[in-house]
Amino acid sequence: MFKKLLILVTMLGFPLVALAQQGTLTGTVSDGETGELLPGATVFIPELSTGGTTNLDGVYRVTNVPYGSYEVVVSFVGYRTVRRTVEIASSEVTQDFELRIDAIGLDDVIVSGYAPQLKREVTGAISSVTSRDIVYVPLQNTEGFLQGRAAGVNVTSVSGAPGGAFRVQIRGNGSINAATQPLYIVDGVQISFSQRSSLASNSPLNTINPDDIESIEVIKDAASAAIYGAQAAAGVVLITTKRGSEAQTRITARVETGIRNATQEVDYLNRDQYLDWAAEARQFSFPNETFEEARENRVNFYRNFFGSPLEADDPLAGDPTGRDLADTNWQDFIYDQGVVQKYNLSIAGGTSSTTFRISGGFEDTQGHVFRTGFERLNLRTNLDHRFNDRFSTGVTINIARTYQFGICDGGNFINCPPSQAMFEAPMSFPFLPDGSYNPETRFGVDTNPAVIADEVDRNATQLSILGNLTANYRITDWLSVRGLIGMDYRNTKDELYESEIVRAAWGGRVLLIDRVVENMTTNLVFNASHTFDNVHNLSGFLGTEYRRNYSESFSAEGRGFPIEQIRVIGATAEPFSVGGSFTEFRFAGYFLRAAYNYDERYFVNVVGRYDGSSRFGSETRWGFFPSISGAWRISDENFFNVDVIDELRLRAGYGTTGNSAIGNFAARGLYSVSGQYMNNVGLAPSQLANANLGWEEAREVNVGLDFGFLEGRIAGAIDMYRKDNVDLLFGRPLPSDSGFGSITENIGSVRNEGIEFEINSVNVNTADFTWSTRFNIAFNRNEVLSLPEGETLSPNSFLNQIKEGDPLGQINAIRWAGVNPADGRPMWYDIDGNITYNPSQVNDSVPYKDGVANRVGGFGNTLSYRGFTLDAFFQFSFGQWAFANTDWFFTRTLDFNMNLDEMVLDRWQQPGDITYFPRAVPVGASFPETANFRTQTASHAIYNTSYVRLKNLTLSYNAPRSITEPLQVSNLRVFLTGVNLLTFTNYPFYDPEVAVSETTIFGNITVAQYPTARQFNAGIEITF
Repeated sequence: MFKKLLILVTMLGFPLVALAQQGTLTGTVSDGETGELLPGATVFIPELSTGGTTNLDGVYRVTNVPYGSYEVVVSFVGYRTVRRTVEIASSEVTQDFELRIDAIGLDDVIVSGYAPQLKREVTGAISSVTSRDIVYVPLQNTEGFLQGRAAGVNVTSVSGAPGGAFRVQIRGNGSINAATQPLYIVDGVQISFSQRSSLASNSPLNTINPDDIESIEVIKDAASAAIYGAQAAAGVVLITTKRGSEAQTRITARVETGIRNATQEVDYLNRDQYLDWAAEARQFSFPNETFEEARENRVNFYRNFFGSPLEADDPLAGDPTGRDLADTNWQDFIYDQGVVQKYNLSIAGGTSSTTFRISGGFEDTQGHVFRTGFERLNLRTNLDHRFNDRFSTGVTINIARTYQFGICDGGNFINCPPSQAMFEAPMSFPFLPDGSYNPETRFGVDTNPAVIADEVDRNATQLSILGNLTANYRITDWLSVRGLIGMDYRNTKDELYESEIVRAAWGGRVLLIDRVVENMTTNLVFNASHTFDNVHNLSGFLGTEYRRNYSESFSAEGRGFPIEQIRVIGATAEPFSVGGSFTEFRFAGYFLRAAYNYDERYFVNVVGRYDGSSRFGSETRWGFFPSISGAWRISDENFFNVDVIDELRLRAGYGTTGNSAIGNFAARGLYSVSGQYMNNVGLAPSQLANANLGWEEAREVNVGLDFGFLEGRIAGAIDMYRKDNVDLLFGRPLPSDSGFGSITENIGSVRNEGIEFEINSVNVNTADFTWSTRFNIAFNRNEVLSLPEGETLSPNSFLNQIKEGDPLGQINAIRWAGVNPADGRPMWYDIDGNITYNPSQVNDSVPYKDGVANRVGGFGNTLSYRGFTLDAFFQFSFGQWAFANTDWFFTRTLDFNMNLDEMVLDRWQQPGDITYFPRAVPVGASFPETANFRTQTASHAIYNTSYVRLKNLTLSYNAPRSITEPLQVSNLRVFLTGVNLLTFTNYPFYDPEVAVSETTIFGNITVAQYPTARQFNAGIEITF
């Protein structure tokens, strides 16, 4: 049926084109200074919305061009865009182009919302990351490529595990209860982040092979994002994958391998240092004992508590000096070296009517915490076919299977390896002399790290199908229509297995969870573009869109295995529980964008979108999101005559976007199953309805300036913005006698304002040597403007207080006063600045620091000499402070007989000592009439998490033709690359990146996360 429909449409379109004369535009694109041919350059005819790219030999072909005169725009990353009028008056016209080096092109073609757009016509704030920026960065998650590379985008690792998730904030955090993640769109398909694995940190974007990515555009301001309306309050990230071009078929193969390990270790006490501390602590309670007596007492205590790794007849068994106690470095046991393997193969090419790119990849990345890892197998096909000069279609499909072996992390859990590195003291050890598990580790055999490594499986398997079908029809030379149907399908299977050793009371346990997401997007867009009198340029589009997101889950648990080898639920002695759920939401919208520019000097852009969501109340389901923006290209004015300035363009815009990232039924009255009555299941109200619940809105003004100097050698942009999130989707607390905890309402507002600056320069460009530099930095200030009735939320909280006038993430801490040099007691200041030994969080805390990273960015240099290229990129974050939760609570005193940080070596030991740490005591609250040093949260537990990191360093070599031609290959490249090689920070623990989850709004606490990895890769890429 579909084939017949295509034939019919083709026949109907034939009379419209049969009489038109058409030609082909072909030629080469080269570097104007060196003469080197440039593969991948874009040749675009705006009037016809058609074009192509150069192949590896720098040759382009644009076919089916009606006879006439056209402006041709040629662009390439790092070069100045060329515009030239070309006459098509024969079957084939040859036109070569020479490009001059440029720091950044204002005329690059970028994706900005439902249609490509020349960057010179963009009136809002958009940052781009191209495939050239990320080609040798070995990450699994697309979000990680934005870290430090897009101005105003703060990207923080949630977990350093392979495939781990990231927290992405565009221009700060503006919401409290609603999610703050941006909207992700891949090749026109909106991505769902629901129903992810609970056994491993992951992201739906893990299914995209980085080798397939052409560009990532980040739409930051509301004037640009308003075209996505209801879901764009937190920004929009557009991911575009590579497509084929009219050229000889090329096959590219890349193989790389590498290793990864922890970026750093924390310095903990060894056995002897620990025993000395413990002996001093005992003397606090028994001052009449000598140090030697106290130490021998502690040796015997720990011998009974942890046991000995020696056989009973070993000469050291029972040694009074403690030499029979273990001296285990648990970090060496838990953290390991992972091996990386990656294989990619792509085939691309095409004819004048059909272009294609088919690619496949396999990655196996082992983590640096035992047994963790990530595997991805993917196959992508991008196919475009032009039936004639009016009708074309495209198919994009990506099928991927990812597998992760995860661990639990992100909290103070006794069975999670990142925590266990802190929780297990050096006298603890994993195995007995006979090779069996030591049953006397800190919390017993079931949490022995060796048991967690060998007797627990946490497998997460994800099958993803992401694709779309598009059809384009050019109704007239100035009007076209495009339809898209996209599907984001994901099936995630979790399998948790715990052996009888871990779950002795149950005889072992297996838990299975099956999750399915069916996320469909479809839209229809009419696109128009026309020029009057060569100076009046009109363009725009009108469209409608519909999205349906359905998800379901099913879980089952069984306990008790007949034998270890049989792990299926059906074989368990007790099928313990079965559960399931499903949910759905829908969006519908209508949108319009109208753009006008006069002589490419004055630009005006108007956007309106009208969206409806099933999540909101019946009275407020629909919302309108408008924007207006404009630009003035000052450098094109006759009065502007500054030789050194090539480009100067002023932009300004205002827009409104929406946020609906709440529960699917937050506006509805809900009932839940509650008990039984007369053998019937009872129902009880569990949530109040709010028919007036509506959109949370972000209202933003943006002013920007694009500039270019010295014939394009220096270029960049500066943007200033203010974004107010109003009518927040807020869970307002209710009195307890109401029977409900809260009700979701539109209350409160948050402001983010800041400045973004980015600059690119070409410092040297000769035939043999080039040197370019890039830099960006963003400053952001966050403030809570209003709350319900002005009332402070969690007013007595150390970390979670929300107050008008404060930033989200404000830390209210008692001030640390140091250690009393007379007796070694910890001291604090009360609210009046007086010394106190028993401070009160309610009465004595003051605004101290906050969890806002207010200065983020990155900088890099690229140097090329003949075939060699060295690229170094640094990423930085400043201004964020955090409470080191796990490290502080569990590694400061002997309260739990856990590890102790080497910081405690700087402790008080005798009268007159001026130190940072109190004297050794058996437990943190041992001092009479003194608060517990370990549990008393105060400024001494808050650390500055600012850092500068050498994020990526790559050395590559492109073989010359003298090598490639005898091998009959068109390109040969070898490379070495490293990730997270150096970190400069005062933060004393594993990782200064602070994000306990993707949606955290506070950013002021660290827990035992899987630490970031350092990775080294080597590879080779060959193109035939």
